[in-house]
Amino acid sequence: MKFSMRIFFLFLTTLTISSFSFAQTQQDTIYAYPAKSPVVIDGSDADQCWIDAEWNPISVVWLPYYNAPMEEGDFSGRFKLAWDSLYLYILVEVVDDSLSDDHINPFDNYWNDDCVEIFIDEDRSMGYHQNNYNAFAYHVSITYDAIDGGTGNNVNLKNNLSVVMDTIGEKTYLWEIALKVYDKTFNPNNPEASRVTLFHNKLMGFSLAYCDNDETTSRENFIGSTFMPSNHSNDNYITADYMGTLLLVDPDYSGGTSVRDISKKKVVQIFPNPADDYITVQFSSEIQQNKNMEIVDLNGRSVMEINNVISGQQINIGNLPKGVYSLKFISGNISDEKMFIKR
Repeated sequence: MKFSMRIFFLFLTTLTISSFSFAQTQQDTIYAYPAKSPVVIDGSDADQCWIDAEWNPISVVWLPYYNAPMEEGDFSGRFKLAWDSLYLYILVEVVDDSLSDDHINPFDNYWNDDCVEIFIDEDRSMGYHQNNYNAFAYHVSITYDAIDGGTGNNVNLKNNLSVVMDTIGEKTYLWEIALKVYDKTFNPNNPEASRVTLFHNKLMGFSLAYCDNDETTSRENFIGSTFMPSNHSNDNYITADYMGTLLLVDPDYSGGTSVRDISKKKVVQIFPNPADDYITVQFSSEIQQNKNMEIVDLNGRSVMEINNVISGQQINIGNLPKGVYSLKFISGNISDEKMFIKR
């Protein structure tokens, strides 16, 4: 009996730790890929970036009670992300049995109307932001206002984004958003001075949520994209400590350099990218066969060494956790590094 209770206790402890850290593990980081062609903000999913991107769920009930069940058919939601140097693009699909905006004044009980909430921490520095711009909590209404707590007085930052919402089916709505990203020195009177250019391998804090009001005076449910500590389930507008992790990744980016006789040439190619279980490595014609390679994770830790690789060889990555990795190649005066995504 004591042995059984001990095993049960260890199981609960492991489950608790796993649940608390779930949103912070590498395999649960959200990866956003670049939009290779201009994105038209028109409330549709026709842009190529949306065709290519994967859906992420909005499924964790933050309020009224953490992880509480919702009535069937009340709400479901999901989102996609893309980016270029100027904008973070967000596509949100919501199925909601009742769409409500009962407050004419955008500053009046804005959290009690149906709205998409975007929580973003530009440099993943975390910390308090309720009365500063260390991070942002945009409450984007169906009339396209974007209310944030600012420096103590609520401000409408609707000029920080472009948004169009359209009805695409019965009780189904699509929000398409282009969001400008700013650092903590943001000043509403001179916003462009603190605007941030987005780039490959940029890490940010990010969560998405939806306020669900079913034609009452207050929201019935608050549903988010990340797991939260239950006693902090409504704290993303106060602190960035519990936001999820977003990594901007360009699969075509090569961080390595080729020197001397192969200057600026890509000597190694990887496909497919992203990949599931296998990648194929292709050398340029300047490289001889039977080379050694190393795969490292985002923390620079070696997770795999591959010896005597030949061009066209398949490498089994099935045992790697989902995430972003670099394949490193060095041979004398020639080096290259290719980033890839394990799905």
